[in-house]
Amino acid sequence: MDAALALVLTGWALGTADVWGGGGRAAVLLAMTVVIAWYRRAPVAVLSAEVAGIMAVPNHLQLPQGVAVLFAAYSAAFYSDRRLVVAGLLIVAAVFLQAFGTQATIPSGLVPVLLVAPVWLAGSAMRRRQQRADRLEYEREDALRAERARIARELHDVVTHSVSLMVLQTGAARQIMEHDESRARAMLESVEASGRSALEELRRMLGLLSDEDADAPLAPQPGLTEIPVLVEQVRAAGLAVELRVEGQPQEVSGGVAIAAYRIVQEALTNVVKHAGGAESRVVLRWGDGALELEIVDRGSGTESEAGDGRGLAGMRERAAMYGGTLEAEPVPERGFVVRARIPLERAGV
Repeated sequence: MDAALALVLTGWALGTADVWGGGGRAAVLLAMTVVIAWYRRAPVAVLSAEVAGIMAVPNHLQLPQGVAVLFAAYSAAFYSDRRLVVAGLLIVAAVFLQAFGTQATIPSGLVPVLLVAPVWLAGSAMRRRQQRADRLEYEREDALRAERARIARELHDVVTHSVSLMVLQTGAARQIMEHDESRARAMLESVEASGRSALEELRRMLGLLSDEDADAPLAPQPGLTEIPVLVEQVRAAGLAVELRVEGQPQEVSGGVAIAAYRIVQEALTNVVKHAGGAESRVVLRWGDGALELEIVDRGSGTESEAGDGRGLAGMRERAAMYGGTLEAEPVPERGFVVRARIPLERAGV
């Protein structure tokens, strides 16, 4: 595309009568359009070449060269970190044209405004916007990496617990196998179930980033049974929150229990931080084949209640890890709602 732009400008320049007026002058005018092919790869060098061309033949510039200068000025402001050098080159070009370009085809009185102000501001503004977008993307990816590392540590605890039980039960079954075969068989069946659960958790953990330097938490990981305690803690902090449990609770794998707890925890944290502690409701709905979570508040009902997006990214990551989905949006009446659906996986299956 850069080469095509340079080709178009050069063809345009060849069509102007002034290019054919002199060998040296023609070479300069054509060079000013040809170098545009490198305006993104070497922006400062291209702008320097344009300024040198302006200073060499100020009274013979045509529209093709003027367009080339504007492209060079914008790209230098956008792509280059040498902001002072770029600003200096633009000012030199503008002043030189103002002083010596009275016979140029481009109105010399407009050159300082056209060259310095809009082009510089546009290039700088777009550069800041791009840098901000890159920074936000990096922060989002960094938050996802941190969240995956934390999930990996939590799953490590779940799998370690399952393997420890397997070792204990296998040892006990071996000791009583000759005396109580039926009981030993039951223990081995429990070992098989625990092994399947551990393998399932390991399968999900593969591919996650692990933070080997982080200290693993010593306390047991929270689960569904700790959600009422979490709600009480939030109430003690001053948030009016109601907890509802619909359907018949079922036993699920440790990883699913942790994911559900963390989703409720993060959603309530967003209510406290971004919804002004508005009245809230937490619903755990046990259905056929899925656990549904709903956390709704009566705040302002704006997207800002979801926070900066990192918490939502973590919640979606947790739900997706177990084949679930998560939605977060303002409610029609007033407030904000987070809905998650996680397929049920019975412990040991």
